[in-house]
Amino acid sequence: MEDLRGASVQTRGDLPRPSREIQQHEANLERQLREMRQREENLQSQLRETQQREENTQRQLMEMQQNSQRQLREMQQREENLQRQLRETQQREENLQRHLREMQQNSQSQLRETQQREENLQRHLREMQQNSQSQLRETQQREENLQRHLREMQQNLQRQLRETQQREENLQRHLREMQQNSQSQLRETQQREENLESQLREMRQRFENSQQRVSTLERQLRDKDQEVNELVLSLSLAQQTISEQHQQETCDWVISRDEIQMTNKCLGRGGWGSVYEGVYCGCTVAVKQIHDLILSPHNIRLFEREMNIAFKCRHPHLLQFIGATNDEGNPLFVTELMEKSLRALLEQRQLSEIEIRVILLDVARAINYLHQKKPEPIIHRDVSSANVLLWRQGDQWWGKVSDYGTANFMQQTMTVAPGAMIYCAPEALTSNQTVKVDVYSFGVLLCEMCVRELPDPRRREQQVLLMTNHVLRGLVRRCLQIDPEARPTMQRIIDELSGSV
Repeated sequence: MEDLRGASVQTRGDLPRPSREIQQHEANLERQLREMRQREENLQSQLRETQQREENTQRQLMEMQQNSQRQLREMQQREENLQRQLRETQQREENLQRHLREMQQNSQSQLRETQQREENLQRHLREMQQNSQSQLRETQQREENLQRHLREMQQNLQRQLRETQQREENLQRHLREMQQNSQSQLRETQQREENLESQLREMRQRFENSQQRVSTLERQLRDKDQEVNELVLSLSLAQQTISEQHQQETCDWVISRDEIQMTNKCLGRGGWGSVYEGVYCGCTVAVKQIHDLILSPHNIRLFEREMNIAFKCRHPHLLQFIGATNDEGNPLFVTELMEKSLRALLEQRQLSEIEIRVILLDVARAINYLHQKKPEPIIHRDVSSANVLLWRQGDQWWGKVSDYGTANFMQQTMTVAPGAMIYCAPEALTSNQTVKVDVYSFGVLLCEMCVRELPDPRRREQQVLLMTNHVLRGLVRRCLQIDPEARPTMQRIIDELSGSV
């Protein structure tokens, strides 16, 4: 530029033609720069006006916020029941403030962008001045691009100004709506106060009526208490009379201990008793001696109830119950004498398929009889090969189920024998027991008869797979279902076994 100015002191005739064109072009550039600076000043003025509007808007918002807070405090003092609505109003004001802050941030961001663009423009102009001698054509192209960019900037700024004005109008409209809502809420609050006062008067009237009814009910309650006391006295006399009559009654199944002749021949030992051979009324019988039993009044009554149930059970495949002692010693349980147990026979030899089916059918019929008892079914709870006793007719063994009279009693008075656990259903140790626990034990017994192995819960599936009869194996799987309801009934098992036998 200094070279160009130095050359300008020469006469017009001495300058070459290209130098005059360059000077003319520089003059045009300076004029355009002045115009661009003027435009920049105008833009800055518009931005200052926009900032002033925003400050005015903020000041108005702050004044409105102060007024709103003062109104809210007054409303809180007047009505404690409207706290929830006041919190909602505060939440709306916070949203409004956040919205205004966002607008301020957007405006500041736009201003920074505008300033950045102006700086870029100035830097671009300086570059154009430095490269004007060597790149006139490029400068012209850049000027065109710069003018287009400036027009776009003007359009964007005008659009942003319009949007800002629109936001201000929306904000003012929103503030007017908030004022209207606040006034509406005040009117609703006053109406609710009037309704509450009316309800309070009604409640007072109801309370007075309730007090009158309570006094009437208290008088009636005193009369009823007198009647109840008289009924309790009558009931006590009646219970005393029934107790005296019950003490005079005798149980048909009670046997005197002196009438039983015990021998030293032990037929077997269980988890809660030992079985000996004995003599009763001249007949050889089996006598089970129950040991370690706590003879409390509760256990004695429970034992009498179970013996009454056992004495009433009559079935060809149930071991015949003859009677039991009921004195101060441990009970003696007298039954008919059988030849051997199913477990003893399995320890001697493998049973044929027909023997298995016949004995199983006898056991199923006996258990089904117990399940069909009225008014409540009898759950055996201890179906096992040790409790299936055998007697022989010709070459065929027949079965009878034992311990049906003491199973429930022993479950409630003693610890469950560890040996019986190998036959137990999953729900046997819970209070949720049905007749299906016997069906599960029946399936375990059937598997034991086929494979001649004591049941092992850890190898249950392997033992079932050892069964060669597919029909019986399918029956075992249905009996061993985890869900009790999925297991078959004993009557269904009888129908299946009866067809094959």
